This record gives sequence, structure tokens and C-alpha cells, in this order.
Amino acid sequence: MPYIPPQNRPPIDRHVDALADKIADALGRNDQTAEISVLYRKAFASIADSIAALERGQGPTEDEAGALAACIVDTAKVYGQKGGWTGELNYAITMLIQAVPYRLYRRGVWAECLRYWLHAQTVGALTRTAYDIHERFGNDWVGNGLAGVFEDVKDELKRRVNSAYEAAQITKSGDCYNMVPFHTRLVPIEKDGVEGYIEIMLKHHEPEGPAT
Repeated sequence: MPYIPPQNRPPIDRHVDALADKIADALGRNDQTAEISVLYRKAFASIADSIAALERGQGPTEDEAGALAACIVDTAKVYGQKGGWTGELNYAITMLIQAVPYRLYRRGVWAECLRYWLHAQTVGALTRTAYDIHERFGNDWVGNGLAGVFEDVKDELKRRVNSAYEAAQITKSGDCYNMVPFHTRLVPIEKDGVEGYIEIMLKHHEPEGPAT
């Protein structure tokens, strides 16, 4: 994600918090957890539509998502760059998809902040939002920028969060890539008192074959 200036973050954070509260409130029961992707898509669409409307000289949607979009566009005006809001949008979406699960965890609705199903639902919402923008917007810089941000957030979520989660699951339950000639392997590492893992790429190994 683009690391926007510290002074640009507080106003965006306040609107992210309001939207995160709204989504978390709607997911107040444990049997509704998978619906997070549905609510994310609605919020993402409202944010995207509001940013596009603002660029056309119109107003945003009258909800928490529209207020966040307006803050994103307004905050980015300091750059004096057409489309400069893409960095602020990336930051806002990145914070939102962390804030909602964290709220549900702190409220005791969820036992953990991250499970694979949550990652899949979040990625689905981000990916389909980019598809929706592709279908609904013409070939203009606003639609291209919006779609690019949602794709980028999805890619970085995989790199920064899910990759580490997968490493933890591999060390806990074992790897599943054992029938291919090329793969990566986790190797423990310690640096300045911090323990973790790195991946090494193996050129070849004999496939084990399926269990019988």
C-alpha cells in the first residue's frame, strides 16, 4: 500500500471507524460471519460510486461509505494531482478490512481475527468489486484507478497477511504441496531476537504421491 503522510491518516481513520462499526454491528451474531463479504461489497461499491460522483462534480452517497469517500478525495487535494486519491483510498480500504474483524474479535463475537474463510470472503469482495467497476464504468481514468486500487489491496493482503498465516498453518499442520517437482519450503530464521520463517525455492524433489 502507499504509505500516505501521517497527517492525512486521522481524518480518514475517523470515517473508517464509523463504517467499520456499522458493518460490525450488522454482523453481531456468529451465524452471520460469512456475510462480511456481502457487506464489504456494498460498502466498496458505495465508496467507488461516491468518488466517481465527486470527480463529476456531484455529491457522494449519504451514508458512512459516502462520507469516507468524500474525506478521501478532500484529503488528497493537497497533492494537486488528478486522481491523487488512489493512495488514500488504498489506505482506507486496507484499514477497513482490518478494523471490522478486530471489532468482532474484541466484542467476543469471533474467537480469532483471521481464519482462511475470512481471507477468502475478503478477497472475493475485493476482486468482485474490481470486476463490478470494470463492468459499470467506461474506459476512463476514474474507473481504471478505482479497479486498480481494489486489485492492489487484494494482492497486498495476500503478501503481507495471508502468506504469514499460511506459514503458521504449515508449521502447525504440515505442508500440502508434496506431489509437485518444484515448491517452496519454510526455513526458521532469527534476526535481532525476532523469530520467524523465510521461504526457500527448491529446484526439484521426488513427489511423494497421494496417500493410500
